[in-house]
Amino acid sequence: MAIKYFDIPVYYYHRESLAVSTQSSSRIPIVLIHAFPVDHHVWDRAAQELVRQVPDLTVMAIDMPGAGVNPVPTKEQTGAAAEDGAYKQAMDRLASSIVHAVQSQGFEQAIYVGISMGGYAALAIERLYPESVAGIALCDTKADADRGAARANRLQVAQTAESKSTLEPVLHFAHPQENDSDFKKSAEFIDTFVGWINSQTPSGIAWRQRMAAGRRDENDTATQITVPVAVISGELDGSSNPEVMRPLAEKMAHADVVFTQIDDAGHFTSFEKPVEVATALKDLVLRVRQTTELESESEELLQRAEESHIRPLNIQQTLENVPLTGGRVDWRVDVRENLDEYKMRALIGDEHTQVMMVQGAQVALAKNGTSPSVITAHKRRIASLSGTYVAHALHAQTAKAFYYLGEVCDASTHRTTTYVALDIDALVDEASQEEHKENNELHEFIRRARAQFDWVPLRQAALYVTPNESQISVMATSLAQWHATHTHCSRCGAVVESIHGGWALRCTRTHDDAFGPYITFPKIEPSMIVRITDKDDRILLQHNAQWDDGVYSVCSGFVEVGENIEHSIHREVKEELGIDVAHIEYLGSQPWPVPASLMVAYSATAVNDAFSLDTREVQDARWFSRDEFMNAVALGKVQLPGASSIALSMIEQWYGAKLQ
Repeated sequence: MAIKYFDIPVYYYHRESLAVSTQSSSRIPIVLIHAFPVDHHVWDRAAQELVRQVPDLTVMAIDMPGAGVNPVPTKEQTGAAAEDGAYKQAMDRLASSIVHAVQSQGFEQAIYVGISMGGYAALAIERLYPESVAGIALCDTKADADRGAARANRLQVAQTAESKSTLEPVLHFAHPQENDSDFKKSAEFIDTFVGWINSQTPSGIAWRQRMAAGRRDENDTATQITVPVAVISGELDGSSNPEVMRPLAEKMAHADVVFTQIDDAGHFTSFEKPVEVATALKDLVLRVRQTTELESESEELLQRAEESHIRPLNIQQTLENVPLTGGRVDWRVDVRENLDEYKMRALIGDEHTQVMMVQGAQVALAKNGTSPSVITAHKRRIASLSGTYVAHALHAQTAKAFYYLGEVCDASTHRTTTYVALDIDALVDEASQEEHKENNELHEFIRRARAQFDWVPLRQAALYVTPNESQISVMATSLAQWHATHTHCSRCGAVVESIHGGWALRCTRTHDDAFGPYITFPKIEPSMIVRITDKDDRILLQHNAQWDDGVYSVCSGFVEVGENIEHSIHREVKEELGIDVAHIEYLGSQPWPVPASLMVAYSATAVNDAFSLDTREVQDARWFSRDEFMNAVALGKVQLPGASSIALSMIEQWYGAKLQ
């Protein structure tokens, strides 16, 4: 008699319509399998963050038998038990049931993600149904089977829970230990986890423990994995920390594996650090999509390549992780548009406000003993002062040297911080005015600010700091330079005053204009930047006259009045290089404060490959295969563009690896 599948309920966080999702890669869902002793809710925060980061991804979770409201299987469904009571067949039957449930939703393949006990199930799915696995993520888990005391302890928990009808043996999961993460020690974690455990049943706890005790060792499975893999480990995990999980990742020699250590996190990273886990899963999704597209669409791509003389490698997705573009700052335009000087001063002094500092195109970073001219692997942070301190130290000053930047919500603590920029150059101008020349407190503040922090150019600071800090720094330096160059009204020449938290300038002269005093806003100058390849997938790099010796990069230029970006690409490429291009495709964009430009990136294919250089601007241009390019870089004949530039991201995408 055939064994009936376990009942596996499927919970959707987001379901991308199958009718809309025409590409096979976009139809691959991600399936989240939960930890013990809770249910699918342990994934709620990470799943919601993942949906935000990858809006076209179908995200679902399941509940194991005996988890949440899901009933415990019958003995017949569970299968054979060992002499000590461990279930020998249950884990494999769980794996079969999960795959069956996913396929019943219309998906032949999925990315299976398991945390802790869920990782055991994900590995079993990979062993039993490798053709159904498009990718796999293992979070806070291991491939080893339970042996000796570990197995006995698991079965003892099952016995106690069932015989005494109690959840007491597993409530310790909700209570932090001395070495646990800060969040795990919080009331929020404890209260939430106690609630989740109390929503389980003793019989469900017992069944899952016996299933886990009887599972097989999956280390051999790990060595056979060939699909993209994410291995995620909490730094403070007592049972599956990085020392345990790195060797597991290393076993997967035939797979594209990315190992992510989540700092200040324990055994439940999906709940403790949802943003970090979601980011690692996003990377996995993108790797799966790239692999799947290459496999499932290879014939179509080759046909397109033959027709258009483009090799498949030229058909690219948009750029990922471009410096200066990854922040999640809430700009709160509704707040800044109502900021007068009185409200701005009050906001600066608020206990939830942090003040960061800029000086022209430089950002103040907290000192860490490393020379600011040396790029290291260590993260830096922007130097920020509490608003209450700054308000007290500069109590006699106006708010015109400050710019409102917006709010940042910490995903782990849910605390919202308001950020304001202090323009040191503007403060110096204020200090030079007659009424402030004798203000020793003001001059001392400026002296200490310049001496106590590392002042680093934005392009370099972007390599050190977090995406949110990077976005804040872009806004702050852009506003600082705009204010420095726009001191008078462009209509009448009168002095202007800062309004809207520094985001607008208003003429101080009274006009007859029906709309009141003239107001101007920061202007940005759109510019195109294009990566050109030929039919053999060689890249075209050029050396411009104004660049440092040896620097080669892609073609770029400003968009002129009356043209769209695509037209500017054709014009600039023809002017500088004398060639025509086709098949223009959007890659991404990047704000650039100097000179207030927005870089909009494209790829294009050369119709002809013979140059006719405008030598006033372009001193040299060359076609490079990948081998020729890396040879030139290794020999020092080619210097790469800056590490924080979108140009480098474009070259790295073509090359297929990080270059700096």
